Amino acid sequence: MGTGYTGSIALRQILRSPRLKLVGQLVHSRDKVGADSGALVGEPAAGVVATDSLDELIALDADCVSYFAAVSGHEGSEVVDQISAMLASGKNVVTPSYHALFHPPTLDDPSRNQLEAACRQGNSSLLATGIAPGFATDILAVHAASMSELPTKVSVEERIPCGSYRVPAFFAMLGFGRTADEDAAMHRPGSMVPTVTPPLRLLAQGLGLTLDEVREHRDIALADRDHRFDAGEIPAGTVASVRMRFDGIVDGQQRLHYSSIWSMPDEAVERWQPEIAFGSPTRRLTRITVEGNPPVQLDFALNGGELPGSTATAARVVNAIPAVCAANPGVLS
Repeated sequence: MGTGYTGSIALRQILRSPRLKLVGQLVHSRDKVGADSGALVGEPAAGVVATDSLDELIALDADCVSYFAAVSGHEGSEVVDQISAMLASGKNVVTPSYHALFHPPTLDDPSRNQLEAACRQGNSSLLATGIAPGFATDILAVHAASMSELPTKVSVEERIPCGSYRVPAFFAMLGFGRTADEDAAMHRPGSMVPTVTPPLRLLAQGLGLTLDEVREHRDIALADRDHRFDAGEIPAGTVASVRMRFDGIVDGQQRLHYSSIWSMPDEAVERWQPEIAFGSPTRRLTRITVEGNPPVQLDFALNGGELPGSTATAARVVNAIPAVCAANPGVLS
């Protein structure tokens, strides 16, 4: 379900998988309705016709739904209603889309109760997974911390070169191409806290901690020359790189830290860590630092391609399908 950029990658992976068989596809664009699913993503004909009817998808005899629908701009209750209908029909669901699901206790009680009831009715399971969140920002960090005695602080810092992104809405959302004054006027402090909190709570839980508060900070760096990208233009003196930092507070102390750097030019315009050497094949770099005995530092890189993070996210979902289908019913994490 969902054939945006990452959803299309997942559809290709499903069509190529020797373990999986595509039996249905739900799309949201009228021009895709009635098209063969394989043709929509440049693959051989799959013999499956895309539909925009949720009822038709639910009526299919299927084991699992990969839910890649965009949730931005939709009420959480709408997403929960859709997923609940799938679960109640007996279909397992794996999704990277709805961040609250990465830490199910973060869900409000009515939503969590609705999803759990749907799992019981359909004898089905639900899992949210991906790369960040769903792996590098939480699961991998917990494993890194397990090598240190009583870690006092765990930091996860990412750098993502974004020059290949072609979506103007993404460009505008992060504030690329704004002057510093425009950015200060337009940025809404704390707006990303709800998105980041569930994976930070998952990380805290893995460390035996209870997260009390998340504090957000924003840094910008300006271009020293003009840049032109498919998603938009960045004149000299405007925002070319953005770093969002989030501090996880436990008992009044900063015990967790997460930061993400989005930079449009491949050649960094700042010295924020972690750095990716200009010309490197690395297209996404995550550095996990554990303060403890012994201190631990782990660098995790995705190399090659334009947006390997999207390919990895799709693979995390597709590869989880057999295990989720075999799992006991319920909302998993």
